[in-house]
Amino acid sequence: MTAAPQTILIVGASRGLGLGLVAEHLARGFDVIATVRKPEDEAGLKALPGAERLTLHQIDVTSDADIARLVAQLSAPLDIAFINAGVSGPKSVVSADADTLNQVMQANVFGPVRLAHALLGHVREQTGTLAFMSSIMGSIAENESGGMEVYRASKAAQNSLARSLWLTAARPFGITVLSIHPGWVRTDMGGSGADIDVATSVAGIADQLAANAGAQAHRFIDYTGREIAW
Repeated sequence: MTAAPQTILIVGASRGLGLGLVAEHLARGFDVIATVRKPEDEAGLKALPGAERLTLHQIDVTSDADIARLVAQLSAPLDIAFINAGVSGPKSVVSADADTLNQVMQANVFGPVRLAHALLGHVREQTGTLAFMSSIMGSIAENESGGMEVYRASKAAQNSLARSLWLTAARPFGITVLSIHPGWVRTDMGGSGADIDVATSVAGIADQLAANAGAQAHRFIDYTGREIAW
């Protein structure tokens, strides 16, 4: 008897790494649920090979109403929930205004983590994984250059809240939480001079999601599995 395909939810899937993760998991035989912010963002996803196994939803992670609607529409247990959402934000905490700083924290920290809490009841117990697209810039220990301070702070805050989520809400059900650095990738955010392409990053991320299934831990790793210092 052929095993049923695994199901992954990928939040923030319209382009770049999110789109790449959808393509990679469709190629690996997953049933994929993907979210975009606007209807016009769906075209690239619908054109992917294997799109007959793709279900699309629209959601803004900073909207409590959108989060509630998505959660209400989920039925099958999720083997993986991957939250890929965020903005680069202003370069300086000093020159940015308060509204801009708040928008970064809502998009990179509070929205994704509140969504994660809402999704936990749909993630498969004991073997399921809840993953965040983090960044090595969220590491305080490995920050040796400064710069991009608002983005760094938002990812450090996301990592901290992900740890608290694991300790209080995910660990009792055996759910693994991963904070994953995708590498420096040639995307709109990473720029054309980055180290690796999207295909390399998402293949590595998918390998790490598979390798850590059932780990029942919270790990901060990169796409190759290297442990990153907090």
